[in-house]
Amino acid sequence: MPDWIHLIPAGAEIMTQDRRGPYRLDTNSVVASLAPGAKLPIDENHAIDLAGPRGEPSPARGYITELQARADGIWGRVDWTEAGRALMADRAYLGISPAVVHDGEKLIIGLARASLTNKPNLRGLTALHQETSMSLAAVAKALGLSDDAGEDQILGAIGEIKKPSATETALQSSLAEIGVALGVTSAEPEDILAAAKAGKTSKVSEEAFVALQAEAVAISNELNTIKEARARDLATAFVDGAIRDGRWSVKHMRDHYIAMHMQDPARVEKEIGAMPVLNGGVVVPPTPQPANGEVALQSAQIEAAKALGIDPKAYAATLKTETL
Repeated sequence: MPDWIHLIPAGAEIMTQDRRGPYRLDTNSVVASLAPGAKLPIDENHAIDLAGPRGEPSPARGYITELQARADGIWGRVDWTEAGRALMADRAYLGISPAVVHDGEKLIIGLARASLTNKPNLRGLTALHQETSMSLAAVAKALGLSDDAGEDQILGAIGEIKKPSATETALQSSLAEIGVALGVTSAEPEDILAAAKAGKTSKVSEEAFVALQAEAVAISNELNTIKEARARDLATAFVDGAIRDGRWSVKHMRDHYIAMHMQDPARVEKEIGAMPVLNGGVVVPPTPQPANGEVALQSAQIEAAKALGIDPKAYAATLKTETL
């Protein structure tokens, strides 16, 4: 289940399959076009634009609640309806077709809505079932946080897990001192341990060397234990988060995936992220849309128009909504 979907690709020129482009992207304007608390509907095959005006059903299958600029373009966080979740679980649609707002000169400055489609027109978009991120709520639960924890809280909690403990810092310091005594310039535990085992006693007596060698081995072993425990904590948090997120096929191989994650986190996260999500969702009431293809200005756009002495309605009339 993709929590984030790729809506508009990046690049100096945004091309389309039907050659209506190239378009250009004003990233900041697009991200700012979604006011806090606002939602943009996701329908099927542009039903809002095509079926709605004829009085036919055009239900939303999800709502875009947040826009984010990334290196590869604009992404949107989606709150899927129950029907939308079923479509995603069934992998019924390949991609997304956005309805963008542009200035008439092909500069995209906003997003009106988006549609599930099996014939995406924009080139360079990530397919729906390639997104691998799991829900923040699931990660928050795995880290012992509340379901509504934000990204900053989650990243902070992960950072605390990854942060060296006071014990580890003290051990690293002690090991570095042993390295100096052994004449090793590297601060890496492996190099210091290798020097101790090799018997580099040029700067210390035999008795002192034996003591240093034993201490180096003990500290190195303790550091490895701490690092392994931290890797297991991170792996357990990710795998359990995936299970809570609805990737039930992970549950039966939980210990296997935890062990794999400790060795190769990136590979396991990619593999698990590609698995289908099988849990249900919550139905969200539809968001009213402007009639007759008009573009609804956000408060910031209205204030900007007033500051320039431009009638907001006249400014809105110059903007174009186009389904891509």
